[in-house]
Amino acid sequence: MKKPVYQGQMPPPRRKFDAPNFGLASRDPAKGLINASLEETGGMKNNTHLTRLPACREFGAFLKHHTEVFRLHQITREHVKLFGEHLRERFETEIGFSASTARDYLSHINVCLAQARGDGTCKVFATKDLDYPSKQGIALKDRSVTPEQHALIAEHSSTAVSLISEIQRALGLRFREAALLDCTQALHQAKQQGVVQLTRGTKGGQPRTIPIQHSSQIRALTQGHHLQRETGHDNAVPEHLSFKNFQSQAWREVTQIDPTYRSHGERKYYACQFYESVLGVKPPVVAGIAHGKAHHAYIAQQLSIDIKEAQHRDAAARLALSKVLGHHRLSITNAYLG
Repeated sequence: MKKPVYQGQMPPPRRKFDAPNFGLASRDPAKGLINASLEETGGMKNNTHLTRLPACREFGAFLKHHTEVFRLHQITREHVKLFGEHLRERFETEIGFSASTARDYLSHINVCLAQARGDGTCKVFATKDLDYPSKQGIALKDRSVTPEQHALIAEHSSTAVSLISEIQRALGLRFREAALLDCTQALHQAKQQGVVQLTRGTKGGQPRTIPIQHSSQIRALTQGHHLQRETGHDNAVPEHLSFKNFQSQAWREVTQIDPTYRSHGERKYYACQFYESVLGVKPPVVAGIAHGKAHHAYIAQQLSIDIKEAQHRDAAARLALSKVLGHHRLSITNAYLG
């Protein structure tokens, strides 16, 4: 068998790849990646190296709190994808952490991991693999999960994973929120109050209210209620698995069914449908019209109103959507709607 060729800056001859963290002089993954970065820059603590430090530290913290990984050799491409989703949550919820910053963090981890390993096995692309918006945070293409993709996942995945895809699509929830939702309680709220009060698994523990507007939402919650009645558990995560392990298992499962499937695309589908139901006009990514002035003109033409009124209605619809998605920032809807 041909010996693989090391890619990147050649490491010192003394580096022992069979040692913890590929012999990068630390048992801590974050410190190991920092050392790999320093190795890649030829030992120079230049600006390139310094800008990578926050990304390496955050990746290390992510591995500690959200995975079972303790050493660099345990990291797979799947873990980097999950980190990418973690970064997505940051730029969608935190003021000051942009889509551009998330892209840079992911790029830094790609470089440092490649240097540590000597190959690009774990490399993850922000657009191709994670459907990130542009660096400006504005989606240029509709990345919603298509009906065909959704049907494929729903039919061929396990009962729990299928349910989560239905909940995400019907209610616009994040994967964690959908997995931890008590569907029995939510179904009762939906029928009695016309809304679902979301509290478990939300970002920052912030509760929010999801309006019940379509029969598909009741069907999804009913499906979840039946699963919980069978398992005796109050959410979709199998009792014998931690959420960490279940999330990793679900990712592997859907990837085997359809490598192009992104569960976040179910949330994007919900966002586009919500916007159109509120405004009566398709969002930019669905209509194929540029964000901003061009779309405002499109709204005005479709609804027979003036531009100022079109701008006002667009902003109102986006603000309503941002609250339902748990963002409370109008600008973040650009990543979903364009």
